[in-house]
Amino acid sequence: MLSRRDVLKTSAVASVALMGSASPLSAVGAINEIKYIPHATHFGPFIAKVKDGKFIDVLPSPQDKNPSVMIKSMIDRLYSDSRVKYPCVRKSFLEGKNSPELRGKEPFVRVDWDTALNLVAQKIKTTPKENIYNAAYGGWGHVGRLHNSNIVTGRFFNIVLGGAVGTDGEYSNGAAGRVNSDIIGDLEVYSQQTTHEQIIKNTKVYVMWGADLFKCNRIDYVVPNHANDLYYPEYKKAGIKFISIDPYYNESAQMFDAEWIKIRPNTDVALALGMMYYLYTTGKYDKAFVEKYTDGFDKFLPYLLGKNDGIPKDVAWASKITEVPEAKIQELCDLFVSQSTFIAGNWAMQRAEHGEQADWALICLASMIGQIGTAGGGIGFSMHYAGGGQANSGYRTTPGLSQGRNRVEFSIPASRVSECILNPGKSINFKGKVITFPEIKMIYCCGATLLGHHPNTNELIRAIRSVDTVVVHEPWWTPMAKMADVVFPSTCTMERDDITSGSTYSRNVIYAMKKIVEPTYEHRDDFAIFAELARRIGGEEKYHQYTGGLSYEEWIKKFYVSSDGPIFKEFDEFWKDGFVEFDISSSAKEYVRHADFRENPEANKLATQSGKIQFFVDKFAEANLPDMKGHVTWFEPSEYLGSKEVSEYPFHLLTPHPRYRVHSQLDNTWVRDVYKIQGREPVIINANDAKKLGIKHGEVVEVYNKRGAVLAGAFVTDKIREGVVQIQEGAWYDPENIKDEIPRCNAGACNVLTSSRPTSRWAQATAINTCLVNIRKLGKDEVLKPYKSIVAPEIIGA
Repeated sequence: MLSRRDVLKTSAVASVALMGSASPLSAVGAINEIKYIPHATHFGPFIAKVKDGKFIDVLPSPQDKNPSVMIKSMIDRLYSDSRVKYPCVRKSFLEGKNSPELRGKEPFVRVDWDTALNLVAQKIKTTPKENIYNAAYGGWGHVGRLHNSNIVTGRFFNIVLGGAVGTDGEYSNGAAGRVNSDIIGDLEVYSQQTTHEQIIKNTKVYVMWGADLFKCNRIDYVVPNHANDLYYPEYKKAGIKFISIDPYYNESAQMFDAEWIKIRPNTDVALALGMMYYLYTTGKYDKAFVEKYTDGFDKFLPYLLGKNDGIPKDVAWASKITEVPEAKIQELCDLFVSQSTFIAGNWAMQRAEHGEQADWALICLASMIGQIGTAGGGIGFSMHYAGGGQANSGYRTTPGLSQGRNRVEFSIPASRVSECILNPGKSINFKGKVITFPEIKMIYCCGATLLGHHPNTNELIRAIRSVDTVVVHEPWWTPMAKMADVVFPSTCTMERDDITSGSTYSRNVIYAMKKIVEPTYEHRDDFAIFAELARRIGGEEKYHQYTGGLSYEEWIKKFYVSSDGPIFKEFDEFWKDGFVEFDISSSAKEYVRHADFRENPEANKLATQSGKIQFFVDKFAEANLPDMKGHVTWFEPSEYLGSKEVSEYPFHLLTPHPRYRVHSQLDNTWVRDVYKIQGREPVIINANDAKKLGIKHGEVVEVYNKRGAVLAGAFVTDKIREGVVQIQEGAWYDPENIKDEIPRCNAGACNVLTSSRPTSRWAQATAINTCLVNIRKLGKDEVLKPYKSIVAPEIIGA
């Protein structure tokens, strides 16, 4: 694996390259002429060098403060051998036999566009909208505001059909998103953070509680500027003491020479409770803050002290569960209350069983420390993501295409997709109510690889093979595309014009996403595909309603002029230059999260039941659920290093966001060669554990549990605690033998191993980080099959 320093050097060419870009929206590089064309992605903005209509080089953009190596893979992504080149239909499906059990096992047949469109249109017309699952959600497929996959799909179903079954919640913050607003009045995980300027000037202790500041700041839901990388050296110069509470000594911890607290995975709530017990019983907690700014502390206290269950949540109790020494827990508490302490929470902790408790525990602990709303203290849950900590311009940039109204009331909780499809009519608890699963007959997936991010891959494949129809829009033969009945070849971002903004937190740039090359082979824009389906289903009226009667150029201009930013360029000038950038005021750099609430809690009430931070939430208690109480609670996970299953599966598997991808994106490009081991996803393992198993660095090993098995490359290090292993999510699923009922994955796709159990009956969110596995060294006679996940399937007539 490469270090954080493997980034591109800013080129002098970049400062003048924009001057060569063309003005008309449809213009790309002319024959025998070199063009420099600006574009923007989730990995960063860049300038494409185009010669004779071919994309030949990537140059960094002036707006990117520390370009990522990932943008260098854009050429390989565009011209990948894994591109879906033509409309394709699964053989037996085209023959009218369907045979859903053959999805992912039989060849495709190349067809013309009319055949594919007519086939899908007929299936949609004969399938009730209440039985169609729109699996395009999340918006990570395309950064643009016109061609965003999530939006164009929702717009199609809502305008043409009146809706479809959607997804309720998300994978990133499914548990926190269902409880934080009731606890502190806001989701917090996406909120504006205390600025870097304030942290540098005022913070003395910075606690990275599971947070890796570097990794997810490399990407953005819109376009990253990587400006956080300019602040981190200033953090070090400021002399801030860093502490990392994490089973893995991540890249940020190494950069900041952080003190490492090697906590046992899934036990963070117990550690926070033990700290709260110590602060309360020693009288070191901020009583004045708790009395003035919080509510329900008196209802929480009996649980903390063990008066209602006979178990005091004291330091000894916490130490036994977390394996953090008692003396260290006390030492940390004393440090936190004596210094200006900022706690940077993360998102991974709430992606575990009982994940609803994770953020709640940190919020309650921060409340007892009493520094919420102070310049150098308090808590933040997004310092690790998309420029968190950058000052905000104050403007709303580039509104997007309207989706219209979805009249299908039911949406599947994000982690319940497989359960819903396999169990129509089943009822479950969700957000304090009972919901009943519908029957799903069609899965429609555009710009989101369901098979890439959903847990328990083998269970999901059973679900996919149980429905009548699966339709996929994809530029590449992803694992999900290979499981489809009909595959439409989509353009990728570099083959279409669009507009977007950057970044999530600074919001100070609007980018022109100019078409770099004309579409290759038979690719069409998702927008155009849906427009043609609208015409076939509802005639010219629905076609016009879907397109809005506007051309791409008109839509893009409309989005540009609708921005409330201080536009100082006419559209043609903006499109020629490729960007417009706004200044950020000096006052914005003084922003402190919750400072207004601290200054005047009556005038600036939080959106909670009391207007204060909640130690106790009535509606959680009133739901009367066994795994969700009215106060933060330690629930023992089903799978962790303290459970009975550890005898059979002695390693706790963590599945963090990848360093060199956005989820599964780029796993089919050369950048994978930077970090793969023998073509497979690395499994990070402690050196002592590897020695016991006879495993050497660089060997391919089998990682397995009762849900499945994968092959992965052993990455041996002392940077992960014993008993814990890590495989980054997003590797393309590659069944070693498609004839096996539960084939081993040859690529190291971690979701073959993860569980689809929910966080709780309240949020029903994903609990992927609650997972035990075992590891086996391969025998000398075991032959490794070629890695083939990025290879196109057999296509008849191609």
